[in-house]
Amino acid sequence: MQSGVKLDRRNFIRIITTISLLPLFKACKLDDLINPNPSPEKPKVDLMLEGSEEEIAWKVKNQYENIKSIYEQQGKEFKIGFEYGNGYGVLRLSFVKDDLATYPHLRIVNDLTGDRANILWGMDGIYPSIKFVDDSGETIVKNGYKLEFPLKLAGSGKTTSSVNSARDWLMIGIKVFAVAFAIWFGLSISKFIISAIAFVAFNAMVIGLIMIGLSVIIPLVKWILDVTGITLDDVISLFKEAFDLFVSTLRSIVDYLKNYFGG
Repeated sequence: MQSGVKLDRRNFIRIITTISLLPLFKACKLDDLINPNPSPEKPKVDLMLEGSEEEIAWKVKNQYENIKSIYEQQGKEFKIGFEYGNGYGVLRLSFVKDDLATYPHLRIVNDLTGDRANILWGMDGIYPSIKFVDDSGETIVKNGYKLEFPLKLAGSGKTTSSVNSARDWLMIGIKVFAVAFAIWFGLSISKFIISAIAFVAFNAMVIGLIMIGLSVIIPLVKWILDVTGITLDDVISLFKEAFDLFVSTLRSIVDYLKNYFGG
């Protein structure tokens, strides 16, 4: 009999313990049902590229002063966030002065991988060019592509004399930059986001180029500005385009990427 009494007490204690824990079990299961995949924390950035194409375009359209400020305050980072997989990616843009060039140049850092690229101006025959180089100054090679491109649209057949305006040069440069960036980063984000990033980054490069040209004489910089005829007013005009035209501008970059890479 005594052993039976002891067993009942043990069972009683187990039952009480189980009952006391039931609310906790229910709360945990309910939370799992309500939010099985909690949303990733949104990073704190200067420009978040998410939403519809029109929403992204509106955000980019209003970035001129912010982009200009990263040249004026060298070392300051301009952070661009975007949806990536089940979370977010962040790119950090800044101007740096080092031994890679005789002028402050744009640097892009991919926070997802730690990869970084220094973007330099160059000359490819009669064309200005851009190239992505590592910290040793070597041109980056990704997937068999050497990341140095003349400011010339693939298949266009245009020469520098047949480019009609500074705006044409800006659009060529943005499209070429978009291709180089897509190869460097990968086609793992939407082409519209790539077009927005290219628009911001190439215009930052051009703003830096113009401001350098206003303060010092560097033969390469002077030659590029003479060939293209681009001024700050031309860059500002691109940002101040009517909104519908601005959206079309970004979509034209997407079209170029589709034609370049196929699909």
